[in-house]
Amino acid sequence: MPRQRDPRRDKAFEIWKKHNGNITNRAIAEQLGVPEKTVGAWKSRDEWDNKLKVIDCSTTKNECSTTNNECSTTKEKDDISWVEIENEYVTDIRRKPCTLEELSKKYNIPFQTIKVYAAKNNWTEKRNQHRTNVVQKTAEKTAEMISDDLSAVTARHLRVSDKLISIIEEALEDENELYKYVEKLRQGYGKGAFEESIVVDVKDALNDAKLLNIVQSLEKLQKMQRQTLGILDAKDQHKIEMDKRKMGDDDTEFEDDGFLDALDGKVKEVWDDEEA
Repeated sequence: MPRQRDPRRDKAFEIWKKHNGNITNRAIAEQLGVPEKTVGAWKSRDEWDNKLKVIDCSTTKNECSTTNNECSTTKEKDDISWVEIENEYVTDIRRKPCTLEELSKKYNIPFQTIKVYAAKNNWTEKRNQHRTNVVQKTAEKTAEMISDDLSAVTARHLRVSDKLISIIEEALEDENELYKYVEKLRQGYGKGAFEESIVVDVKDALNDAKLLNIVQSLEKLQKMQRQTLGILDAKDQHKIEMDKRKMGDDDTEFEDDGFLDALDGKVKEVWDDEEA
């Protein structure tokens, strides 16, 4: 009957392997309670040194394999353009913009990987800032367009009013203009043929109606110009101030100071003085 293998023999090798060979036979013998020579015999017969080399080589290959896998994974990640992915996420400011989960599926990247990368590089903050910038630029562009339109309208109004004022000025260069009376004469009545003609007669008396029309026309043109330029005349300014005072205190009664009536009658007084 063959001799049974001592179980302590394998334990001795495990202890030696655990210490990577850096342990004496005596120390192993003391742990197992066997003679030191016995441990030496086991080490020689079982070729512990060769077994350790095989284990080291196998471990090294596994580590190399793991390293290669990591390199391969890294290479795959390096092939990904994170700049493009970030730009796609940051600049998407639609009502329902793309999510990290959608980008994960689109570019075949683990969701956790893209989530960590996005947090590390502040994608959410960058998207919010981009949205703010776009809104601000849009508002500035809109204001610029409105300003250009208003400038064009203002210029057109001023050109028209200047032209009308020039026409009045040219007419007043004629000394007899305010003394002219225009009459329409008609010859023939009834169903038969008739003729109409315009007759201009110059008299010694001032044509009050024409003068008043010219004054009113000038006043309206000047007011239009002031309003176009954002300038209020004394009458409008006084009226606005009165309205503000009334709106400020509903319980207080304000008396009309007669300013508006005086302003309206100012022109009439001037003409009355001229006639006198």
